Amino acid sequence: MSLLVPPRRFDPLVPEIMDRPGNEPKLLRADLGVLEDINRFLGGYRIPLLYLPGFLTGKPLTILDLATGAADVPRAIVNWTRTRQVNVEITAVDGNPEILRVARENTAGWPEIRVEQQDLLALPYPAASFDVVLCSLALHHFSESDAVAILRRIHDIARGGWIINDLRRNWIAIGLSKLMARTIITNPIVRFDAPASCERAFTIAEWRAMATRAGMSHFTIRRHRFFRMALVGHQ
Repeated sequence: MSLLVPPRRFDPLVPEIMDRPGNEPKLLRADLGVLEDINRFLGGYRIPLLYLPGFLTGKPLTILDLATGAADVPRAIVNWTRTRQVNVEITAVDGNPEILRVARENTAGWPEIRVEQQDLLALPYPAASFDVVLCSLALHHFSESDAVAILRRIHDIARGGWIINDLRRNWIAIGLSKLMARTIITNPIVRFDAPASCERAFTIAEWRAMATRAGMSHFTIRRHRFFRMALVGHQ
C-alpha cells in the first residue's frame, strides 16, 4: 500500500455500531438523521442525480436502492423525477429491521417507493429486473470478497446499469473523522462509525479490481468531493 493511502482496516468481528442489533431506537434515529444531513450537504444526493439522466429512456424508470437506510436517497430521487415528470418506481431495501421501521415511516405517502427487508448477500431478484441499481455508502461495510459478490449481483440484476457511491479511503478523511469524533460529534453511534467507515472504505484502484472480478466491463470510476467516489456502469 502506498504511503499516501493507509491499509484498509476491516474486522468482521467488530461491525459498525449501526449494523449491530439492539441499538437504542432514539440513538439510531439520530444516527440516520446525521447520515441524511451528510447526504444532503456533502454530495450524497448529488451523485445519483448527476448520473441518472444517462439512464432515462422516456419510459417509466425502475430503481433498486440497496442499503437504503432511512430511504432519504429514494425520496430525493422522487422529488427530482416529479419536477421532470418522469415516472419512477423505487424498491428500497435494507437488512436491518430497526432501520427499515424508520424508512417505512419516512416513505409513508410516497407511493413511488416500496420498502423491503433483504440481505444484500442473498438478493432474490431475477436477472435484468431493474433499470438501475443504486448502492450508497454500503460496500465499505463488507469484506472485499462479499463486496465483490454484491457487485456481481448488481451487475446481474441491473437491466440498464448501476450507480454506486461510497467513501474513498485516505489519510485526510480518516484524520478528519477522528478529530470530529473527539470534538464535535456527540452521537455515540456516529462517534464510532464515522472513523470506522473511513478506515474500512476502499480505494479507486481496489474498486476497479473488484468490479472487474465481478464481471463488470463498461464502467467508469470518478472522484467526487468530500472523499467520495462513484462507480457508474451500463450494460
